Amino acid sequence: MSGLQGRRVLLVEDESLVAMLGEDMLLDLGCEVEIAMRLDKAVALARGADLDMAILDVNLGDTCSYPVADALFERGIPFIFATGYGLSGIEPAYNAIPVMQKPYQVAQMERLLRHLLTCKTPPKGNMPSLPCGCSFWAKIVGPYQIRAD
Repeated sequence: MSGLQGRRVLLVEDESLVAMLGEDMLLDLGCEVEIAMRLDKAVALARGADLDMAILDVNLGDTCSYPVADALFERGIPFIFATGYGLSGIEPAYNAIPVMQKPYQVAQMERLLRHLLTCKTPPKGNMPSLPCGCSFWAKIVGPYQIRAD
């Protein structure tokens, strides 16, 4: 049991095969999944759907998912970005948001989604979990990056 059982996750991904892979991983983790492959649908779901968290592909064809991120910020719904470009693919205003490297890997996805629920750094060795420095509630530029790799 991953601790994600029954969590409602918005997956914003414009590539259909990648979206299906992400959906399968989320379902295997016990999540309920809403998929949006277009910006307009993603924004609508971010503004009104009953969600616990979200995974946002940064690049959606010729646009970006930042309007979705802004809608989630307004509602206090935590999310992570997914990109194949690493941290360099994120605008500075969103530097405090955890980034999942593509292609999706289930262990990385689970770790980051669990982080959204606890907002703590994972324990290492004899060191306990500590509150992390990320902020899901305000756009800030900060020194903290939560990476699962």
